[in-house]
Amino acid sequence: MLSESFVASLLASEKVPASAALRDAGICIHELQPACALRSTFKKSSTGPNGLAVTPTHVFAAQVDKAVVHVYSRLKGNQEATVPFPERIRSIVAAGGPNGDVLVIGTEGGRLILWETCSGRQVSTSPSHLQPVTSLVVDPTSSYVLSASSDATVHVWSLPRILSFSKPASTGSDQTATNSPILTFSNHRRAITALAVGHSSHRNNIAVSTAADNTAIVWDYTTGHVLRTFLLPSTPQSVTLDPADRAFYVGYESGNVQRVDLYETPSSHHTLYDSRLQDTPSQISADRQWNIPIKDSGAATCLALSYDGMTLLSGHQNGAVISWDVGRGKYGSTIADYTRPVTNLHMLSPAGFPQGESKETKYIVHNVIKPRYDPNMTDMSLTSGTVPPHYSVNVQLSDSREDCSGILSEAFRHPSFPPSLIEEGLAELAGQAHGTTATTDNRLPASTNGTDVSQSSTVAALEAEIDSLRKQVAANEAARRETTNEVIQLRSELRHLGDYAHDLQLKHLRSSAARVSARAQKDAEDLKRREAWFEAEKRGQNGDAALLASRAQAEQDSDDEMSQ
Repeated sequence: MLSESFVASLLASEKVPASAALRDAGICIHELQPACALRSTFKKSSTGPNGLAVTPTHVFAAQVDKAVVHVYSRLKGNQEATVPFPERIRSIVAAGGPNGDVLVIGTEGGRLILWETCSGRQVSTSPSHLQPVTSLVVDPTSSYVLSASSDATVHVWSLPRILSFSKPASTGSDQTATNSPILTFSNHRRAITALAVGHSSHRNNIAVSTAADNTAIVWDYTTGHVLRTFLLPSTPQSVTLDPADRAFYVGYESGNVQRVDLYETPSSHHTLYDSRLQDTPSQISADRQWNIPIKDSGAATCLALSYDGMTLLSGHQNGAVISWDVGRGKYGSTIADYTRPVTNLHMLSPAGFPQGESKETKYIVHNVIKPRYDPNMTDMSLTSGTVPPHYSVNVQLSDSREDCSGILSEAFRHPSFPPSLIEEGLAELAGQAHGTTATTDNRLPASTNGTDVSQSSTVAALEAEIDSLRKQVAANEAARRETTNEVIQLRSELRHLGDYAHDLQLKHLRSSAARVSARAQKDAEDLKRREAWFEAEKRGQNGDAALLASRAQAEQDSDDEMSQ
């Protein structure tokens, strides 16, 4: 049976919980379906907005107004560590793929700190934001990190570039090249309140940012181009995107939420890339909000969508977690009341899928390694791309045989040392003793006394068969690589053709607009000439002469413009 759960973080409050189960609870794991019930809690935590990160094995909670992150183990059900940092933490997010083995931290000083939880490596950037980093999101490929701040800017960072051991050469007196954002988005005029990133890993790489200037902007985080601008009826507090990037949902200070459809306006091609819609802001009506029936619920501080996108969850300052029916666009039910402000909601991946359809990872981060600053790991005197010799990764390999292949994985899973490895080692030793190179086949060493001719012939036949099989495998591997390269090339050409068709369509639209503008200008000039002719006739003058003079003046103005 499929089940779906979410993780909610709470802010410390003087209000006494209504039940003993919630006493001292700071993080709650709540089942959404099939049965709506509280499953477990983690205590001694007070987490601010955007201060929660969840991985398959751990929960990371940044403590409000502190430079501390509490680490909770989902596998053991307890607090694993308390990790201090040099600055106060305002936002965190997990990156690095399905395991989330990189924790990105936004500090009060406007910098990012990256912590590899499987190695303990810590890397920090320069303070590029003028104010604290209040929101962080990671794209689906874990290639980009977007950081938002109260200084009304969003920085786009390259995650591989920050984590790479190969650093650009430093200049001047600076001995360590600082990591800097690759793009800055500054179209908002006031503090950014929420940030969300799309689910696509292809052409439509969109991000949605909301700000205190009552605007929501949809933009491409790889280029910085504005795609759509929406004027909201009130100040937004939270935002989340539909799983298919068809719409985004906004939570307001009043506690109401609203759906903003990205494809509501008809267009001849992709709505987000229609230049006519990009230049004109869209006014969102306040009448289309989903009104909350609970009085004094407070602002909708966080939003989360279910796996199928049909249920929207909103967390409020009074501790309520409300379920909204997306299909009907109205209030559904109150599924939890934690009596303390809910600051973060994180939907967990559904459990109960068949094993054949699940995407298991090849390793998990069973125990996190506390971060440590090591100057040798960022020493620019090292050879470009050289990994320090003391750098180590601590992970646990998956038990799935589909994910582990080869004799090394078999050795890890075998209850004792595999006989095949012993036989291969004996063969190598025998070959070294006689001055020959032993093969790496799983076979016993050949006899050296020359008496067993039949055994030698059998071994020779087996070696010939193994060589033949190796040639076949090499040929198949070469064919597979060639096919893969052809597929990659075809996909690249298809993408280029799509971009070329898009550019042609844009040129056609521009040329049509230019023709319409030229026709309108010509009609305006003809109207002006007719008016000059009528004015001359009214004054008793020759209208034809006035018309010729007007044409001559227009030609003179055109020649002057061309000469300039």
